[in-house]
Amino acid sequence: MADFLKPLVRSVDWIHRHHAGAKRPECALVSCPGAKPLWQRLLRRSAGVFLHGQFYCRPQCLETALMGQISRLRALTPSVQTPHRIPLGLLMVARGKITHLEVRAALEAQRRARYGSIGDWIEKLGFASEQDVTAALALQWGCPVASSFDHSIVDSIGNIPLHILEAFQMIPFNYAASTNTLYLAFGARVDHAALYAIERILDCRTQPCVAPSRSVARQLEQLRLLARPNDVEFVTGDLAEMARITSSYIARLSPEDVRLSRVGRFIWLRLKGRRALTNLLFCLLANSPQPHASRPSFPAGEQSLPTMGRAIAEPNE
Repeated sequence: MADFLKPLVRSVDWIHRHHAGAKRPECALVSCPGAKPLWQRLLRRSAGVFLHGQFYCRPQCLETALMGQISRLRALTPSVQTPHRIPLGLLMVARGKITHLEVRAALEAQRRARYGSIGDWIEKLGFASEQDVTAALALQWGCPVASSFDHSIVDSIGNIPLHILEAFQMIPFNYAASTNTLYLAFGARVDHAALYAIERILDCRTQPCVAPSRSVARQLEQLRLLARPNDVEFVTGDLAEMARITSSYIARLSPEDVRLSRVGRFIWLRLKGRRALTNLLFCLLANSPQPHASRPSFPAGEQSLPTMGRAIAEPNE
């Protein structure tokens, strides 16, 4: 009789272990309709999704939470960068790299051309080298200089969409696994709001560095040649359309972990499954707030003309 009951005992033990392993945390959505039926709880595809560490038991709960966050992010206005206490021109004069007359000449050239940064014109007129300007920018931002790039990081970094890298003229160039820190080099203005948004998406620490603008531009050009099938971009600011697109991708991909954040004019959703991840990018319409613009030949630099004008030459404002 004991041998006859062994299969039944093993079956009961398996059921207990399965229920213990299948136990999930409570849904983070306050308006969740309640627990799923038993047959749904046994299905792995219906195991729920984590959104920034918060568990949502079903796709409808996740979509409700996502729409609330997307609506909030869409209404945000990107933070305004404050001017530096020490203008770049004065900083380079203090370091003995250029003279006051050369700064005035660069400001005048910038005023007439109506594009480019003061650092670009100092370099273009031959008053200082690109290395000198980059070193001064690093001192101005309080960041180290990125002297070289780790191509394995640059080529394999599929976590940050290319459109975001281009918008902020930045490139990932190193990753320290021991401290979970991603280092990003900026060829233009260091944007700390973008760094914070990337931290939220990638769940890591970020550290900025400054690199020569032409080096960053070359790295971005190489990235454009690579296929990025996991990056999907939509140009829309309509909340209903974003909701429809997001729901469609969630239903098709069944992600296990979702993260999102606002990066300049972009709303970035990262849908991570067991085998792959998808970057869903919503580029808000042109009339929405955007990060600084950059030109191919003269990326936006660290110092605007009005600030330099007040510091050195009033007529150049």
